[in-house]
Amino acid sequence: MVGFKTILLNGANEGLPIPESMYTGLLHGHSGLRYLLLIALIIAIVAAYRNVKSGGAYAGAAKLFGLITMILTDLQLLIGLVLWYVYMDTRTHFKINQFKDVISNNTARYFLVEHFIMMLLAVLSIHLGYRMAKKSITGTAANKAQFRWYLIALILILIAIPWPFYGNLGRGWF
Repeated sequence: MVGFKTILLNGANEGLPIPESMYTGLLHGHSGLRYLLLIALIIAIVAAYRNVKSGGAYAGAAKLFGLITMILTDLQLLIGLVLWYVYMDTRTHFKINQFKDVISNNTARYFLVEHFIMMLLAVLSIHLGYRMAKKSITGTAANKAQFRWYLIALILILIAIPWPFYGNLGRGWF
């Protein structure tokens, strides 16, 4: 069995680590699932905001869509990690000296570093918001926590999505 240190020094195998059709399917699934996530996230934010304004308990749509958003976010993260691994493997073959060259390319840097880090921060924000909402003593505090952290996540996600109008960074609508 090949160790991690060996891969870093010598590189991984030269071919795509998964079948091409699987990679394409995961990429389209990741791109399409973003819309479900954005819809759930917006509903969770609006529901939490309404509960804050009305002084309602942390229940109903706010709690349900908070959970749905977190589940969809975790699914996006899992698919994204597989895609990140494949992208990293095909661009650098896990060779440290090639990583420096790849990072000088704007598109590769965007997907390997910028998109990855911003989306991780969004995932952490959603998890933090959901956890703080569940642990809050009052309904108002719970709804405020979900509203604030989910709004931060929404902003990060909207910035980090490779929209088709981003030029050479864009991926297409699906």
